[in-house]
Amino acid sequence: MADLSVHALSVAALPHTDYQPLRDFPDTLLPRARRVAAASGIPLDHLLVVTPDDAAEAGGPDVSTLALAALGQPADDEPLFLVRSGPLRDAKVAALAGLVHAFDWTGDDLGLTHLDELGGVLPFDLLRWVLDEDARATALVCDEPLFADARLGMAWFTAIGLRLVRGPGPLTVLGCGEGPPPAEPPDPGPPARYLPGRAPCDSWLALRAALHQGELDAGDRLLIHTRGPRREGWLALEATDPAGVHLPDLP
Repeated sequence: MADLSVHALSVAALPHTDYQPLRDFPDTLLPRARRVAAASGIPLDHLLVVTPDDAAEAGGPDVSTLALAALGQPADDEPLFLVRSGPLRDAKVAALAGLVHAFDWTGDDLGLTHLDELGGVLPFDLLRWVLDEDARATALVCDEPLFADARLGMAWFTAIGLRLVRGPGPLTVLGCGEGPPPAEPPDPGPPARYLPGRAPCDSWLALRAALHQGELDAGDRLLIHTRGPRREGWLALEATDPAGVHLPDLP
């Protein structure tokens, strides 16, 4: 998978407080809540659940809009991929259609949902497959946690914006998959820098911080390892030219 590369990386995060106690929801949610409690260390009686059909962010742009705006103008006919960890909070709102309309997007668009924890690692196989040689694409990875800790009273809604090229670039995708990382790396090289996380955007936030602080050298290998309550996956990268990754600020 060495012919897919990341050229720009944006991040948007907003606190979200519109959650309700677990007791307000049907018992069918309990098995998932127990898994989240066990994995996160949050006592079950402290778990909050995001309010359905809420409008807490109605007063301003959401994280996907902010991350996409930061990436700037796309190329003509550049496809847009919106990857979500779960379903829409409001079934009456088409998030992808709203982005296409707001940004007057002329390229194709595709939405991927219910990837749970693996929205930040699994889509790269699909992107490599669908993109022609030298083609560009924009991908948004959006995580709106279903659960929050009552002791904090909120959770962070996060989106990662990626501008990708099917070809060489400053951050090269080496491989990805579901399950534990392979014992042997997908491509021989030096030991990888380990970037673990529980949610789809966690490791990307750490990677952006490392790029911004100049901690990576050309040739460094990176292993994004996401392990959450339900699923586990990995993504291997090479920082071929870490200083060349565009890290735009939010507009």
